[in-house]
Amino acid sequence: MEYQIIQAPEALQAYCSQLADGPLFVDTEFVRTRSFFPKLGLFQLFDGHQLALVDPLSVGDMSPLWQRLLSTQDPVVLYAASEDLEVILHQAGALPAKLHDVQLAAAFTGHGMSVGFNAMTQALLQVTLAKEQARTDWLARPLTPEQLMYAAADVHYLLPLYEQLMGQVQALDRLAWFEEECQDLMARKQQRADPRLAYREIGNAWLLSSKQLAVLQTLAAWREEEARRRDLALNFVVKEPHLFAVAQQLPTQMRQLEGLGLLPSEIRTHGRTLLRLVQESIGSDPAGWPPRLQRLVDHPHYKRELKRIKAKVELVAQAQQLPAEFIASKKIIHQYLTWLWLLTEEERAQSTPRILRGWRQQVLGSLNDA
Repeated sequence: MEYQIIQAPEALQAYCSQLADGPLFVDTEFVRTRSFFPKLGLFQLFDGHQLALVDPLSVGDMSPLWQRLLSTQDPVVLYAASEDLEVILHQAGALPAKLHDVQLAAAFTGHGMSVGFNAMTQALLQVTLAKEQARTDWLARPLTPEQLMYAAADVHYLLPLYEQLMGQVQALDRLAWFEEECQDLMARKQQRADPRLAYREIGNAWLLSSKQLAVLQTLAAWREEEARRRDLALNFVVKEPHLFAVAQQLPTQMRQLEGLGLLPSEIRTHGRTLLRLVQESIGSDPAGWPPRLQRLVDHPHYKRELKRIKAKVELVAQAQQLPAEFIASKKIIHQYLTWLWLLTEEERAQSTPRILRGWRQQVLGSLNDA
């Protein structure tokens, strides 16, 4: 397996200018421990002729690569693309026009859902890849020959895997379904969640009163913005249970924060801000406070409807030879039931659940059928 290592902006520019037309096979190696955004450690790119490992720490200016990825109308091919897309979106500011996620192709062709890359290379190519480098710190330098070979293999074998699975997708006449799912994945990755709604994701928020939720809403939105500004993982700003405790107990003095279990570093860095946000929220107009949260599981028809929809999905999955979880996971069904029962008419008009769109709606038909 031959590859070149690119460590200078001039070399990256030259490589990108020579890339062949057609699919580009891509993978990323990154680190995300304490940071809000993933930190790119290595970028692998293969056009079927030239395989390159781009070292962003040495290159610095990666703009020739991002321009090439964003300008092509040919598919950018990835495997299990979700996190790679986050890296590209953060680094390039946008996503490619066309994505082909080979893991989705595997799901559409009966190989199972969320099957790992190594498992697929073994099944279709009879190639077993080394796993020893999977936990590499990709920001450390120098990278060893073993680490570089591991990274190169991810795009080298992606090409034959892609060719086999795309042939199967086309033979099953599911290309339109596959491309729709890929585009939907990219669309979801580009949707930035509203920080003012982050409080809904806090554990046990449903236990809080409207007044307490107003505080939690303010605190969660502040934490989201602070995490983005400082590029820190959310829990390295203030841990989620501590944020909940502040909203629940409504402290007014610094010493009360320690009693709620907040870390000394959290109190020292953010204590006064937390107390100020509590008071501002309490002093705001109660008419603007969020209503108490309803839980799906508390809806009188929840168990019956979940069981009924899952049974229908199972029947369709058997008929289509697709994983039931792929057609409608519990999360997808919950999204639908939330839309149906917990949103206002105006909110429902602004979005359509995934289960009621595209190929899923086509194979499932009406969810009201028995």
